[in-house]
Amino acid sequence: MSATLTQGAIEALFKGSEVKNPVLQLLSMRTIPAASGPPRFRLMMSDGQHYLSSFLLATQLNYLVEENLLEPNCICMLKKTITNALSDGRHVVVVMGLEILQSAEETGGKIGNPTPYNTDDKTPQTSVSSSSVSGSPPPAAVPGPSYKNNSSECHVKDFVYDAS
Repeated sequence: MSATLTQGAIEALFKGSEVKNPVLQLLSMRTIPAASGPPRFRLMMSDGQHYLSSFLLATQLNYLVEENLLEPNCICMLKKTITNALSDGRHVVVVMGLEILQSAEETGGKIGNPTPYNTDDKTPQTSVSSSSVSGSPPPAAVPGPSYKNNSSECHVKDFVYDAS
């Protein structure tokens, strides 16, 4: 099975533009320790052209990591995301729903030769502020969704998880 990544999706998601069901590859993830509550997972995602580590997995999807379903090199379709601007000007893309299209084993490795998405030299957008971003948002500064979330869905092949 061959997956086609959605080129340009990293830039669009970072800028807060709507991208319908982008297909991205998970390159790596790490745990962000939480002072209280469940841990958060920071994801480095790639569109084959660029990669960005400013993705956070919604806590209701933590089971995907805990059950080893979400692993580096797997291919995911992001079903629902929210891009938030932090008070210090950095941006974070919260992944609220996703579908795992292809396992890491099926993918066999990194797709393409993605380069880091440069968030420093972008010209300001009229609808979205494009400020400097360092790679990792501090756990205390990570905001919740900017609007009420009515549902969080996750699809793993033929399995559908609805957190509502």
